[in-house]
Amino acid sequence: MEAEAKLVKQNENLISQVEIKSSELVRSERLATIGTMASRIAHDLKNPLTILHTYAEMLSPEILSKLDSKDKEKWFRMQNSIFDMNRIIEDVLDFARTTEIKKKPIYIQRILKLAMNHVKSSYGVVINLSENDFKINCDERKIEGVLSNIINNAVQAIDGQGEIDVEIESDSEFLTILIKDSGPGISGENLSKIFEPMFTTKTTGTGLGLVICKSIVEQHGGSISVSNKPTTFTLKLPIQ
Repeated sequence: MEAEAKLVKQNENLISQVEIKSSELVRSERLATIGTMASRIAHDLKNPLTILHTYAEMLSPEILSKLDSKDKEKWFRMQNSIFDMNRIIEDVLDFARTTEIKKKPIYIQRILKLAMNHVKSSYGVVINLSENDFKINCDERKIEGVLSNIINNAVQAIDGQGEIDVEIESDSEFLTILIKDSGPGISGENLSKIFEPMFTTKTTGTGLGLVICKSIVEQHGGSISVSNKPTTFTLKLPIQ
């Protein structure tokens, strides 16, 4: 009887493991299908969006000189919408394609300054950047994308009024970047899902940005985590 009970227990465990693996396989296949379809759509949208962005930038000086303050605000909102659409498309394309990590020694301040060129801030948002500088062996473009993505998320989280601190530390093995914001924080329920594909707390967006960030950091042999009070994203990247 004891042997029979043991076999029943083993059989139940085996069935449970098969169900878990089957569920993971179905989820993986669904994500692959979504990735392929989304990539095609995003690619088709990118060219006309690039034209919109280019002409909006070219025409801005001439148009703004002829608008009153109310209409200028409408123009800026249109430009911001183009910016947001471009970010969404880039997220989808980055999720769908896996490119090789190309590392080279570079100072983190250079990457941070480049990342800030892609951050859409506003008058009421104060971003405090660390002046600490360390050399790190990484893929410059990809880490730039990670930093700009997380800082942009922080800007959106504080909703036009507050502070963001970007701190940089280092020891003999790891470079640590902490990005803190003064926003309301992330609920405990959402905190555990924040790096899951397709999960987002925003009304717009793909839910892929942080998934891509996590993938890039892990490809570098590092880690990324998030905590509350204040909301803090912690990136750890190996120096070598």
